[in-house]
Amino acid sequence: METKEDYSFIKYLIVVVLVGLLWACLQIVDLQVDDREKYMQETIDEVGSTWSLDQCLSGPVIVYDKISFDSLTLKSSKGKDSLVVRKKETTNELYPEVMDVKCDVDSKSLHRAIYDVNVYSTKAQFSGNFKIPAEVLGPDTRNVRVEMSVSDLKGIYEQLYVTLDTVRYQLNPNESASSSITESVVEDVYSDYKYDSHPAKKKKRKEIRTEVLDSPITLKKGMVEVPFSALLAVKGSNSLSFYPVGDATTVEVKSSYNNPSFKGDFLPLDRNVDEKGFSAQWKVLKINRTNPYGVSFGVDLIQPVTQYQKTSRSIKYGILVILLVFLAAIVVEFITKKRINILQYAVIGLSLVLFYLLLLSFSDFLSFGLSYLIASVMTALALTGYFRGILKHKSAYLLGALVLVFLMFSFVMMQMQVYSLLTGSLLLFVILCVIMYLTRNMSPVKDLDVN
Repeated sequence: METKEDYSFIKYLIVVVLVGLLWACLQIVDLQVDDREKYMQETIDEVGSTWSLDQCLSGPVIVYDKISFDSLTLKSSKGKDSLVVRKKETTNELYPEVMDVKCDVDSKSLHRAIYDVNVYSTKAQFSGNFKIPAEVLGPDTRNVRVEMSVSDLKGIYEQLYVTLDTVRYQLNPNESASSSITESVVEDVYSDYKYDSHPAKKKKRKEIRTEVLDSPITLKKGMVEVPFSALLAVKGSNSLSFYPVGDATTVEVKSSYNNPSFKGDFLPLDRNVDEKGFSAQWKVLKINRTNPYGVSFGVDLIQPVTQYQKTSRSIKYGILVILLVFLAAIVVEFITKKRINILQYAVIGLSLVLFYLLLLSFSDFLSFGLSYLIASVMTALALTGYFRGILKHKSAYLLGALVLVFLMFSFVMMQMQVYSLLTGSLLLFVILCVIMYLTRNMSPVKDLDVN
């Protein structure tokens, strides 16, 4: 015959198995979060492809072909030597001695489906000077031209001109000179809501398309220093970055966007981020890089941490919330001598899983904080009514309040970074001490009413 002790052991063993099943349910909700985030990214990419993609800009560069001749003496088997002269043509680039870039970025949101996609437009003012070596003006120089590059030609909304000294040149696309490179990016994330273990910096690799615009130019003999200026009116989405082609490159960016993520091989020397927007300044010298097109820097104008990342992070604490609620319910069982059966435990656990689905649904339309509050209150009220129906005891209100407390505890844990583990461990220790105090005079299990 099954004793009360055997019944209790089997019951709580099944509760442990139930916790494992609920963890699996949380993973299913997490998969749904991934699907929603993927759909959001597809929407962002779709808007970017029609407005304009990420832009990486390069200032003016003088490009020229150099003609040289090599002579080679060939010996034949008949003892006669022949002299062969070969013509060789090499392409050379002359980078600015000084390049200054100033741009004021106008950021705005385009609404598509249920998402707001950040896009921008700016007029980047390039200025500086070239130092012209004597060899560039020699008779063996051919095809002298000035080049600038962008990542997406679709984003240029005004004709591009470069002024060298006093002469103005109109630049047009050069399809044969376009290419693509893969850059390594380090991001410096600024956000009021940080969830990653190391949110300050992230590394990734990304392919950037380089579209070249150029124009033939004429350099007069005797030119030693040539000042230049250019105004590049361009629009884009997600990010704006630059190639440091000058021997000394200075870039200043200002915007009303107040949640920037600085990225690239160089982070700003000076920056200011507040509610009104941000300003940042970079300075890169020739000694800091070998290939100017092998490095870049700039800023992302997208939300560093999305609502889906926040929801996914909260789900990771979901199993802890379920364990705490189940533990509180078991303690109430022993104290009040009221029984909660396995099916009712399952309903309680599924209600807590549903909380995360509600959170995901609300966060599509509301801020994450407000979504979390609404879903928490709804879940706590529903479970309070359920506990009241099960226990028919005032402890039901205590259990309902604990559900809300545990959910808020999970929210606070998500907001912490360095001290999250310490805070969580201490709070769990306090909860354990409370349970030990409440159960110090508890009667044996056999006294629990199982009828």
